[in-house]
Amino acid sequence: MTLNLTWTGNQFLDPREQTAEMISATESIDITNKDEVWGESVAAAVAAHFDLPEKFVRVGAGATQLIDTVLRSAYQGLVVDVTPNFHLTATVSRQQGWNYRSVPVREPSELLPALEPFLDRPDAVIVLCSPRNPLGYQFDISDIGALLERARGLVILDEVYADFAPDSALRLVESHPNLVVMRTFSKAWGLANLRIGFAVSQAFAREDFRFWLMPNSVSGVAQRTALRLLARPEAVRESVSRARECRGLLAAGLERIDGLRVWPSDANYLCLESPYAVAIVDELLAAGYRTRLLHDLKDYPAQWPLGVRISVPREDELAAVVECVARVHAAAGHRVAADR
Repeated sequence: MTLNLTWTGNQFLDPREQTAEMISATESIDITNKDEVWGESVAAAVAAHFDLPEKFVRVGAGATQLIDTVLRSAYQGLVVDVTPNFHLTATVSRQQGWNYRSVPVREPSELLPALEPFLDRPDAVIVLCSPRNPLGYQFDISDIGALLERARGLVILDEVYADFAPDSALRLVESHPNLVVMRTFSKAWGLANLRIGFAVSQAFAREDFRFWLMPNSVSGVAQRTALRLLARPEAVRESVSRARECRGLLAAGLERIDGLRVWPSDANYLCLESPYAVAIVDELLAAGYRTRLLHDLKDYPAQWPLGVRISVPREDELAAVVECVARVHAAAGHRVAADR
């Protein structure tokens, strides 16, 4: 059996238990009828859970639909995409024939200098993800705050992995009217198959902000299950805690291998760079672990070093993953440090 470590959902939730929660939450549903048109109850529950003003929260069919909707609602002439990123922003921009700029950012310190040419443009919608896909690190919240202070246009921050991170830009929403934060129930909350997420922004409370969210886009099954989990979040919290612990153990094991760069991660995956990335992927697959080459990701910068993204597996799989990577590097003449 092959364990899919390309999937960046929550490996630490029991899918049977999640299904049981869904069934329990929706046992009284009338499938011939509709639930709330705009998901107001979920928005209220999200606001309470994250201590946010309710009028700032909107619910949609996942972060994908919400980013698409905000882009179409807010576009004024330029989309600036901090890459690598999820390919949705580039895809929508190309479909619409919009003015689109990809701005590659590798190290966290590069963010503001790279965006400097666009900060004074009120027509520029800046889009970035944090924690980053696939590098894994989270931009420091103070750097996001500095970006928001300087940017004259809208900033869309995709935080789909932020449940696994130590901080969140949600705390900046009340003080920065040009910020839109995107979150999802697909990752840490384990509802990928139900397509539900939420966006948070001061802009949603303004009558002059056009936000063309499609009515009835979120099913009643998704709404009721999200409400159930928000009311009973203990299993999700426990799974996130385990994911963070295993992420640390996996990183510590990989960092002992010479010739490997392991990026610091605030997500539920690790990005490692190695000249032997192809061999690492092959070795892991032979051992029953499917992983992802960085350069197989859409629009990943071709000139950047070879590498692999590995979703954090459960406790009993950690040693085997590290051993596979170590074998490849040992065969290439690198040693594994006994203690570092």
